[in-house]
Amino acid sequence: IVVCVMSAVIVTYSIAKKILSLSTGKPQTSSSSKEREYFISIDVSDALSLYNQAQNFFERGEYKNVVQYCYNAIKDVFAKVLSHFNISPEDLNVVDMSYIVQVKGVRVSFIDHVQHANFIRLRMIVGQMVSKDEVSWMLKTCKAIIDMSKELPIAL
Repeated sequence: IVVCVMSAVIVTYSIAKKILSLSTGKPQTSSSSKEREYFISIDVSDALSLYNQAQNFFERGEYKNVVQYCYNAIKDVFAKVLSHFNISPEDLNVVDMSYIVQVKGVRVSFIDHVQHANFIRLRMIVGQMVSKDEVSWMLKTCKAIIDMSKELPIAL
């Protein structure tokens, strides 16, 4: 009985110690991250214009133009975000730009979506077929990136 009671006390002590160490660590982390977070506003009017043109091309079935205009709209958004960080986007593609944006502290990750959008564009460039659904996805993704980029959370 004594061994069982001692084992229970040791297990309870270990669990309590872990819970206390976790609970005391979390508030410090979250309060410090809130103090170092701010938002930047991006002018997305040029990107919206490109998106609207892409939408017109989609209605006419000109998918190659849709993909290119969406790509250009996404690139315009990222170029403006990078200019906030004083980075020139001249020799960068959208995947590079989205990675740099992430590294610089933007709290929204675009990398996976941008990689897929870039892949669709590359397939169009080499003459591979792209489905209407993929082009539609490209339009929706482009619009989502534009909308989310109007005000971006940044963490230092």
